[in-house]
Amino acid sequence: MEVSSQLLSHTRHLLQNGIFNHLSDQKISTLHYMILSANKRIQDQQTIFNLWREGDYTSNFVNMQLLQQTNYLLQMHGQKMIEEDFLELILD
Repeated sequence: MEVSSQLLSHTRHLLQNGIFNHLSDQKISTLHYMILSANKRIQDQQTIFNLWREGDYTSNFVNMQLLQQTNYLLQMHGQKMIEEDFLELILD
């Protein structure tokens, strides 16, 4: 089974919006490699999910919308949603 184009497209969108800017160059390179690679394996899918969980979705409202989309895709693939406490952001 291959990684779906929907997951790769969403990952590309997260990269474009700076969700992973705080990650190491190695992890960002891994994401870029998976997007560009011709052989996308199911193991890559789990790597993508793990890296999505390391993203910073708290910077602004657009990033929170991206978190909602990310959680939706995680749920569609039988994964747990990303745990975030947004009450702190709303009350600040």
